[in-house]
Amino acid sequence: MPPLNYYVDIDDVLSETTRALARLANTRFGKAAAFEAMTVFDLSISLGLDADEFPDFMAAAHEPDFLLGLEPIHGARDTLEDWRHLGIKISVVTGRPPECWEPTQQWLETQGFPFDELEFVDKYARFDDPRATTPADLVDRGYHAVIEDADSMADYLALHTEAQVLLFDRPWNRKSAAEANGAQRVHDWAEIRRSIPSPG
Repeated sequence: MPPLNYYVDIDDVLSETTRALARLANTRFGKAAAFEAMTVFDLSISLGLDADEFPDFMAAAHEPDFLLGLEPIHGARDTLEDWRHLGIKISVVTGRPPECWEPTQQWLETQGFPFDELEFVDKYARFDDPRATTPADLVDRGYHAVIEDADSMADYLALHTEAQVLLFDRPWNRKSAAEANGAQRVHDWAEIRRSIPSPG
């Protein structure tokens, strides 16, 4: 019998990425962004960045030093370690551009996150890079559980797979359609542990 296969997103599921993005906008671009006020997924809107500022902001947000400095979310590493001991396959997924591969892998390893796969998914049709997979490519991966903060991806996977989909609660996904389509909202890693049945 093949092992259970869990899809785990990185940004805002394993790492406190958007809190760091708000700080970046405030310190380097003179904004007054607050995490809880970021109710729109579009960063240019939620951070108040204009068309001239946004490309520079995104370049800064994908610098290795920024990515390597992200804080892990409490409870995530211990949960993944326990899943690894139970023989669960851990498929780490991100919507970052594929050129961020090296610092992303380095961050996971430095922070001690166990993982079996690292996949860069073109979640929003933004990349012209053959290394990136598409959401449609994920449908037949046989995921048993999905942990995601992006409402569009959670909704897509809830509709198109048999996986148990957990939507990690964030300000930008509180009006998500994913819950109506079967996703379960969770607020922290302790709740994720309780929500996913252990094998055996």
